[in-house]
Amino acid sequence: MTLAIRWIIAIIVLAALGWLVWWSGWLTPKTPGTPMGQATTASTTPTTQQDAPINGMSASNDASDAAVAQDTAAIDAQMNAYTTDTSGVDSSMNDKAISQ
Repeated sequence: MTLAIRWIIAIIVLAALGWLVWWSGWLTPKTPGTPMGQATTASTTPTTQQDAPINGMSASNDASDAAVAQDTAAIDAQMNAYTTDTSGVDSSMNDKAISQ
């Protein structure tokens, strides 16, 4: 082999080794994390979260008859919307090609 081919092979090997070292994470700085066995500290001021209605459903902690009726109505509305959507998809799947 000529000297030029040896240099080219050496450069390729060094580039591959450099990429491998970079890809393996040896060149990136290590950030210290939480050591095992130590829990993260929680905030000292407790926060109260009020459950709010989501998508027409009542709050998650409300078990009254009115809440059940509201949830049932919301589920019925969502199921009707789903039925409308699926019937639209079904009709589009059965469309015939129009010659132009």
